[in-house]
Amino acid sequence: MEKITCKGCQATIDNTLEFCSSCGEWLGLKLDEVIDEVAIENTSEAKKQRIEKLMELPVKPLSNYGATSLPSRKEVPGIRAVFFLALIVPLIAGASFFYNSRVADEVIEEITVIEQTTITSTSTTLQSNLKPQVPISCKASSNFNEDFSCENLYDESNSMWQDNSLGCEDTVLEFTFSDTIYFEFIVIQNAEKSSSFIRNFKARDIRITTDQSDYQVEKELENDNFQQWIDLNTDANTIKIEVLSAYPGEELNGQNPFTECAMQEIKFFGKS
Repeated sequence: MEKITCKGCQATIDNTLEFCSSCGEWLGLKLDEVIDEVAIENTSEAKKQRIEKLMELPVKPLSNYGATSLPSRKEVPGIRAVFFLALIVPLIAGASFFYNSRVADEVIEEITVIEQTTITSTSTTLQSNLKPQVPISCKASSNFNEDFSCENLYDESNSMWQDNSLGCEDTVLEFTFSDTIYFEFIVIQNAEKSSSFIRNFKARDIRITTDQSDYQVEKELENDNFQQWIDLNTDANTIKIEVLSAYPGEELNGQNPFTECAMQEIKFFGKS
């Protein structure tokens, strides 16, 4: 019987098969071609009669007349790889889209900040850098005395502001700057000296507003003497900090707690 070469895997197989017995590739043979070949090779009368009976039967796929069945998923590992890729590729694409979206949002936000903080001079646009911004003045709802004024809050020293024995009640601190500035954040520092930190009242819940009527940020501060960062991201000429609640002072080594609200430093960072 004549042999043919499979176009899919190059295996040598019988030309009477509909599918390759090695790889399952369809060979494109027709029923008439198979019968003609069988008729040539089998010349006996009995074989001719069998062919005639075969012609009278309802037409079936050649695979039902002796061709090897198609390979299963286990026999063809490549199919499993295709299913795996079909599953994993959409997941990777989705994660990539999410990541790029996040990066794009951050880039857009940064561009917006730059556009809001540029200074145009003739045809040149100058971008200012983020840096500490120092108030030109401040007001406090209460001062213990002149040595504990609100100016101590931006003098970059360990000196403190304290109210007049009010325990942070109704405390308001207001800072004015020489020009409108885009403020990105502020940093609040309670007393670094342990005894002062423990015995004084300290701000807990605060509200920050500016000369922009619709701007407001509320923040709960931690009861510690580390620097605490608060995001602002707004233009302002004045910044007002209201103390809504406080951590009370505590006794230390038999010494009574202080009744004053205390804060050591507030640093302002922005682009002018």
